[in-house]
Amino acid sequence: MESIPRNVILDLLPAYIAGEASKESCDLVEEFARNDPEIAGLIRAGTLEPAEISPKTAVPDDLEMKTMKRIHRSIRRQMWYVAIATASILMVPLVAMLFTNEVNWNLFDFIVMGILLFGAGFTYVLVSRISDSFAYRIAVGVAVSAALLLIWMNLAVGIIGSEDNPANLLYSGVLAVGIIGTWISRFKPHGMSHTLFVTAFVQTLVPVIALIAWRPSLEESPGIAGVFIINAFFAAMFVVAALLFRRATQK
Repeated sequence: MESIPRNVILDLLPAYIAGEASKESCDLVEEFARNDPEIAGLIRAGTLEPAEISPKTAVPDDLEMKTMKRIHRSIRRQMWYVAIATASILMVPLVAMLFTNEVNWNLFDFIVMGILLFGAGFTYVLVSRISDSFAYRIAVGVAVSAALLLIWMNLAVGIIGSEDNPANLLYSGVLAVGIIGTWISRFKPHGMSHTLFVTAFVQTLVPVIALIAWRPSLEESPGIAGVFIINAFFAAMFVVAALLFRRATQK
C-alpha cells in the first residue's frame, strides 16, 4: 500500500463515493482507508459509507443506555409524585369523615378513587413525554382531567338522574371514542386534535339522546337545563384540548 500515492486515492474518492468506481478501485480505496483515518473520514462524510471501514466504538450504545436509565429514573420519580398526590387527595374525604356524616366513604370507594387518580396521573406522565411541546402537554392534562371528572361524576352521583340511571352508560361511548381515536392516531398531535373534536361532538349528543329515550330522568336533579350545561362544560374541555393539540401540530 505504501507504493500507492495518497493523491491517487484522493483522485479515486469522488468516483468511489458516487458508486462509479470499478471493483478494483473500490478495493484499493477501502484498503487504503483502513490505515488512513482521514481518508476513512472523507468516505463517511460522503453518500456511501462502507461498513468495513466504519469505526467500531461503544460510545453510542453507552449513551443510549445512559439516556434510557435517565428516562426510567425520571418516570419512577414522577410516579412517586403521582402516588403521593393520590394519597394526599384521598386524605381529604378520610379526614372529613371524622368531622361530618355528610361524607360516608367505604373501603371500595377509596380503592376506586385511588385507582382513578393514580391511573389518570400515570396516563399523563407517560403520554405527556411523547412531545416536548408545552401545548401538547397541557392538552394531555386537560383531556385526562375531563375524562377523570366524567367518570367520577357518573360513579358518585350520576349526571343524568342518579348514578344508577342506565342513561349514564351513554358516557362510556364518549370515553370509548376518545380511547379508540387516541390509539388510531398513535398519540400524534394532529390525530389527537381530530379525536378530541369528535369526542366533544359525541359528548353533546348524549343529552340529546337521553332527552329522547329517558326524558323523565332529565326532569330529576339537576334538571334538563343542568344536564345540558354539564355536558357543554365537558364538551368545552375536550374542544380546548383539541385546539391545544392543533397548536402543538402547527408548532
